[in-house]
Amino acid sequence: MPKPRAPRAGDSFLAEALMTVDDIDFDFENSVIRIVITSEIPETPRMSKLSSSRIGQEVELPYWTAKELVQLGYARFREEDVLNYNSLSKIHWRETIPASRQIPSLQATFYCMLRRHLAELKLASKQDQVKLRELERTENLVRDIVNCRIRKTVSLAASPAPSEELIQGLTLEERALYSNLNGTIQKWKSKLLNQS
Repeated sequence: MPKPRAPRAGDSFLAEALMTVDDIDFDFENSVIRIVITSEIPETPRMSKLSSSRIGQEVELPYWTAKELVQLGYARFREEDVLNYNSLSKIHWRETIPASRQIPSLQATFYCMLRRHLAELKLASKQDQVKLRELERTENLVRDIVNCRIRKTVSLAASPAPSEELIQGLTLEERALYSNLNGTIQKWKSKLLNQS
C-alpha cells in the first residue's frame, strides 16, 4: 500500500480541501451573511432581536435565518450575494477567454449560491415559461463555467508545484477536487516511474 504523501508547500489548505460538498454546504447554511431589511418585522419571541431593525438597515444573520426572512418578505439579499444570469454571464466570459489558463478567483461561496440559484429557478420554471427558458440558458452557462474550471483544476493538479497564489483562486469544492486529483496523479507517477 503506498504511503500517503507528506504535505508540501501549497498544502496549507489541505484540511479544508478534504471537506465534502455536503460539509461545505452545511458550513454555508450556518455562515453569517448580511441582508437588507425591507419591511417592518413583527415582534414575536423568535424575532424579538430583529423587530427593532429599521427598513433599509443591513443585519448579519446565519444564512438559514436570513433565507427564511427573505422568503417571508421581510428582507432581501444584497446584490453581491445573489447570482443571476448577468453575473453568471460575466463569470462565463472571464472563464472562457481564449488561451486563458489562469483560474480567476470566484467568491468563496460561489457553488453554494449557484446550487440555491438553480434550485430556485427549477422551482419557478414549473409554472413560468420565461423562467424555464432562463433555467435552460443558465444551465448552459453553468455547464461551460464548471467544465472550464475542471479543466484548469486538472491541469493545476498535474503540474509539478503550483504556486500558492494559483491554488488560492480555487473555491473549497475545487480545492477538494484538486487535492484528490493531485494525490492520485502523484501516486500514478510514482508507480509509473518506480519511485517510492
